[in-house]
Amino acid sequence: MMKTLLVTATLAVLAAPALAQPPTPAAPPAPTEDQFTKHDANKDGALTIAEVKMADAKVTQADFDKYDSDKSKSLSKVEFMKLAEAKTTPPASAPGQ
Repeated sequence: MMKTLLVTATLAVLAAPALAQPPTPAAPPAPTEDQFTKHDANKDGALTIAEVKMADAKVTQADFDKYDSDKSKSLSKVEFMKLAEAKTTPPASAPGQ
């Protein structure tokens, strides 16, 4: 009986790391208004596609157009914050993953 208990306890201790959940990755920092101000090169209160690309070279014209809700060919602070938040929010995982 004691041997069985000892073997079971040993197996439980050895299996514990294999059963542990992987750590959750830290969320990227949320976009800030300072980022908008920093990239507004001409200080007109809006960001052109060129200014947005200086902030994030991966932004495409399609990304820019999607968040340019008033079709002004520039992003307001609110529009930029929505774009930046979408770019920093990780996509949801597929069910079962």
